[in-house]
Amino acid sequence: MDTRGTNDPAAEERELPVGAAVVVTVLAGLCGAAVLLAVLHGLGWTAPGLGWLVAKGAVKLGVGGAVGLAAAVTWFRARRTGRGRKES
Repeated sequence: MDTRGTNDPAAEERELPVGAAVVVTVLAGLCGAAVLLAVLHGLGWTAPGLGWLVAKGAVKLGVGGAVGLAAAVTWFRARRTGRGRKES
């Protein structure tokens, strides 16, 4: 969103950072896929192996999410304390 021409000085403060926007977009996509699967299940449309694929994806998401969260916390701490910066 381009806020250069607005009279609202706090407009830039309300914008989401790029990382947060990506997270929100991914979560919206996952929620949309979950709703679609729920609707298809309610209609009785199933595919062989779908439950196995969903369970496998959930395990990968759980493990990857935990590792990613730990890496993100470590990165933010290093960035905040200045240890992650290169010396020139």
